[in-house]
Amino acid sequence: MGRILAITCLVAIALCIPAVGQQFPEAPLYQLLPEDWPYPLIRTCSTPEGICLIPFTVPPGRPCACQRADGSWVDGLCIR
Repeated sequence: MGRILAITCLVAIALCIPAVGQQFPEAPLYQLLPEDWPYPLIRTCSTPEGICLIPFTVPPGRPCACQRADGSWVDGLCIR
């Protein structure tokens, strides 16, 4: 009985740990992304047109900018 319980616990723990191959895609720096980007970003610049990944050295509250697909830049604010 104790052995079955131990095996059951180990299997339950193994199922809770994510697989090593499950990684989030990394967004390119400054590329404008949609507001509903489903993956986490370390540091985010928010603009009226969307969000983008910026270097983590930029503190929240500072001005920042994201680059649109046409190459133009959109001003924003670092929110996290």
